[in-house]
Amino acid sequence: MKKYNLINFYFLCIFFLLAFILNYNNYVGNKILFFVFNLFSLGFFLTLLRKTISAFEFFLGFFFLLSFWFKFSCILYFESVNVTEGDFSLLISNYDHSIIIIIFTFLAFIIGIFLREKIFDIAFKENNPKMNNDFIILYKKFRYVILFTIISILILFWSTNFYFKIYSKGIINTNLPILIRYFYSWIFVYGLSVLVSIIIFLDYSIYKNKVLFFLGFFETFFTNLTILSRSFVLFFLAYSRGFLSIIKNKKNFIFNNFFLKIFFSIIIIFFSIKFVSDSRNIFFYDNKDQKNITIQETFSEIVSLAINRWVGIDALLSVSQNKKNSFELIKSALKEKKEISNKSFYIQNFFKKFEYNKLNNEKLNVVITPGIVAFLYYSGSIIFVFFSIIAIIILFSLIEKIFFLLSGNNFILSNIIGFSLANRIAHFGYVPFNTLYFILSFIITLLLVFFLNKIIWSK
Repeated sequence: MKKYNLINFYFLCIFFLLAFILNYNNYVGNKILFFVFNLFSLGFFLTLLRKTISAFEFFLGFFFLLSFWFKFSCILYFESVNVTEGDFSLLISNYDHSIIIIIFTFLAFIIGIFLREKIFDIAFKENNPKMNNDFIILYKKFRYVILFTIISILILFWSTNFYFKIYSKGIINTNLPILIRYFYSWIFVYGLSVLVSIIIFLDYSIYKNKVLFFLGFFETFFTNLTILSRSFVLFFLAYSRGFLSIIKNKKNFIFNNFFLKIFFSIIIIFFSIKFVSDSRNIFFYDNKDQKNITIQETFSEIVSLAINRWVGIDALLSVSQNKKNSFELIKSALKEKKEISNKSFYIQNFFKKFEYNKLNNEKLNVVITPGIVAFLYYSGSIIFVFFSIIAIIILFSLIEKIFFLLSGNNFILSNIIGFSLANRIAHFGYVPFNTLYFILSFIITLLLVFFLNKIIWSK
C-alpha cells in the first residue's frame, strides 16, 4: 500500500473511531453492536473508494453512508437534530434493530459489488472503440455551429420551463398534455445532462481540450435553478467524477488554487440556495406576504440541508419498530397511486399525526419518501432486504455499463446515468410503479445513444 494511501486509511480509522467514542453514551442499545455498526460503516466507505466501482454504486453508496451513518451520528450527537419522520420513540424501542438492518444492507452492498465485478469480467470484454473518420471531419467543420445549437437548445428549454412551470420540484402542472409533462420531466431529470455529456466527450476526444467541461457545470447549475431544485451540487459531483475519469489527472482539473475553488463554490452554493428558496416561497405558497429569506437564514438552510437532506435513516427507524410489517404491506405499497394533496402510503401507515401546510399552493405535491431500504423492510424480512440490495446493485450497474459501452466508453455519460439511477433508488418509496416509467425512459434514451453510436464510432 502506498504511503499516502496508508495515511488516508489511518485518518479514516481515527475519524470513524472518534464518531463511535463521541456517541458511545448517546447510543441507546447494545454498545458492542454499535461498535460493529461503525466498523461496517468504515469498511463500506473504503469499498466505495475502489477504482473499479461503478458510478451507480459510488453514488448510491454515498447516499446510504450520508443517511445511515452521518445523519444518524448527527441525530445521536446533536440535541437539535431529531428523527423527523414517522412515530419512532425510544420509549418503546431502541436503535438496535435499525442498526442490524443497516449492517446487513452494507454487507449486501459490498457483496453485490464483488459479484457484479466477477459477472462483468466474464460477460464483457475490453472495448477500445475508434471514432469514425467521416464524423471527425464533419464535427471539425461544423464544431461551432453544433455548440451554438446545443447552447440554444439549453436556453430554449430553460426559458420555456421557467416561464410555463412545466416541470418543477414539488409542483404539478395539470394544465398541459401529459406527453409534454413527461417529456419535460425526462429533459430536466437527466435528458439535458445526457446531451451535454455526449457533446463534451466527443469534443474532448477530438481536441483534448478541457475548456468545454465548464458547459457541464453551466448546464446542471441552470437546469436545477429552473426546476427549483437544490441538488445541483450532487450533479456537479457526477460531472466531476466523469471528467476526472477521462483526464486521469486531478492536478489538471479546472482551477489549480484550492482556496479559490472553495471560495467560488461557497458563493455559487449560497446564491443558488437563496434563489431557489425565494422562488419556492413565491410559487409554493398562495400567501402574498411571503418574504425573501435573509443571508443568515440562507446559511442556516445550507447547514440544515447538509445534515437533514439525506433520505433513509428517519424512515428506517420508524418502519423498523412497526409490528405490522409484512409482505402483504409491501404489496399494498406497490399499488400506491399519485394523488395530489392526499397522504401517501408511507404517511398513512407510519405517521400518527401529519398535516399539510394550509398555505400550500393547490398544485403543490408534498412528498415524503422512505427510501429504498425502509421500503424493502415494509416486508419485515431482513433477508428480503439483503438479497434485494444485491439484485439492485447488479441490475442497475448493468444499465450503466450498457450505456458506457454503447457511447464509446463515455465516462461522463456513464456517471450521469449512474447518478440519476442512484438518486432515484435512494429516494424510492413514493408511487413505486412510477419507477417503471423511469426505467422505460432509460430504455428509450439507450436506443438514442445506440443510433448515435452507429454514426459516431467505428465497429
